[in-house]
Amino acid sequence: MTSLLPASTFREIEQQLLDRRHAYRSRQIKQPLIRLWDKEMRLIARVALPESWECEEIAHDNGMARVEIVGADNDWLREILMFKTRPAEDLHLTIDPDPDKPTDWRNRWGGKVETIVDEERQGQPTVTTINAVSNRIHLQHIMLAATPMLPHAVQPLRMFLWGGPCVTACATAVWINLFRIYTLNGFWPVPRNVFDPLSWLNNISPLSWPVQVMPVRPLVDQSRWVTFGSRWKDAQTVLTPVMKDAGVICRAYTWLPGDPPPYTSVFGEALGQLLKPTRACVILSFEDQSGVDGPTGTAIDGAINLFAVTADNLFTETLIAVDGDGDGETDPFIRKILGVAPKRPPFVYRDTGYGGVSGRTMVVHKAKAVTVVVGGRSPSWVNQAITWGIRYGLSQIATAISTIPGAPAQLTGSEGLDNLYQGQLDDVFLAFMPFVDPRRAAAVGSYARNEHFESPGGSAFTLSSVQTARQGWYATRPYTSFKFDVGDGAPFVLGEDIRLGSRVSAERKGVIYTDQIMAIKRSGDRKSSGRPVISFGDDSREEDPVAQGFAAIANVANFAAMVAGSGELF
Repeated sequence: MTSLLPASTFREIEQQLLDRRHAYRSRQIKQPLIRLWDKEMRLIARVALPESWECEEIAHDNGMARVEIVGADNDWLREILMFKTRPAEDLHLTIDPDPDKPTDWRNRWGGKVETIVDEERQGQPTVTTINAVSNRIHLQHIMLAATPMLPHAVQPLRMFLWGGPCVTACATAVWINLFRIYTLNGFWPVPRNVFDPLSWLNNISPLSWPVQVMPVRPLVDQSRWVTFGSRWKDAQTVLTPVMKDAGVICRAYTWLPGDPPPYTSVFGEALGQLLKPTRACVILSFEDQSGVDGPTGTAIDGAINLFAVTADNLFTETLIAVDGDGDGETDPFIRKILGVAPKRPPFVYRDTGYGGVSGRTMVVHKAKAVTVVVGGRSPSWVNQAITWGIRYGLSQIATAISTIPGAPAQLTGSEGLDNLYQGQLDDVFLAFMPFVDPRRAAAVGSYARNEHFESPGGSAFTLSSVQTARQGWYATRPYTSFKFDVGDGAPFVLGEDIRLGSRVSAERKGVIYTDQIMAIKRSGDRKSSGRPVISFGDDSREEDPVAQGFAAIANVANFAAMVAGSGELF
């Protein structure tokens, strides 16, 4: 039996933790280490006196950075940026939040300079602004080729099809196409650097690629299984939807020579020392932050997760939609039975004076309609039945005319009488289908907004129309959403306890809301460096779970159909 701590001991431990937090929060934050690099990632200079700076990382999109330098003290750097570097040459920017840890590549912001704005005003100091985009932009410029092992001009396969645990599937798909870009097609139709023959063989080894992929362990990858296909679409467009659905994010780390070996977590210390990059590089790392493991500890858990979450989305959402914890989301039922329900994270920001939440946005969305109307066309069997009935009746009239006593065997105009009907009654009967939620209708009051037509239009009274009606019901439903901003060390430390993509919880009126950290923003000026702002939650809800269930079934079915060579089923 577990014994409780005495009250005096508890207060002592609480005071120690509060003192530790106060010391961390009240420490002076040092200016970050901001460095500029040339097109080959050779150091140009350290930006020691920025007038202002900011950088942001976003979980499912490209982050940004801005550095502003002002005055004659920075004329030497301005000369390099504006005049000694040709516009065609790339520039790179890195920001290390802690200058005492210049080799902490996991917490480093890295990106490519997009624009440099140099403004001169009479009687005022010159202002130069460096605008950069995070290195995650590389994901947007890696095409998933239909036949990645062959040159662009020879593409016998219609589509690049891939599937498996999300982390493994995304990482291998990107690695295959980087192999195409750097190693195979690096010589087609001409070498990437025609005037530097010594560099032609540099990209044969994946450890020499400028953009690399964090290795994965497929057998123990427990991320949810996914399927996707592409015909020369960029990786960001293709992979972001499946990553969001599976709780996976893509981090773009900037690794520099002198940093610790990046692949030791996969290969171990000894092998990781040997298999480290031979040059500065961007490492695209696909990381499972879903909070789901499973009963086997292997990749099989991801397949179980796919089945369970699809079943929950289709059946639990419609038959036993229970929200026991009051967070506005249906509690998982089948996932709990199969052992693949998301676990609550240990990082909880409490609804107290020292809970750590610096900003909270609560948005109450009211109901937008009571009745959802779908359709536009009659089911095909209705139109076919009407067509058959009318044509049959007209043909019988023609037959009856020919049997009239004294009438000729073929009265002019009687044959072909059934051709008078040319679908005049198509899409007249059962063409539209209304759906009314009686619970919503009773709750909203007499002056509610009445009808909402859900696009796209289709045939009413079919399985697809039921799905469309559900989408319309979900789009017009009332709900409450939250967005939280928390600070570093309040009480969890950024870079040690939590990172971009980590699952965290926040309390509001006794209800615990859980989501992933979607963005981290840092900023400062010449005199000070502000604390990072961590954001999680959203002011809108995600896609309808039932629609996600249908989409999962459609993706798997289309994947199987394309493999079988029969085209798309849905």
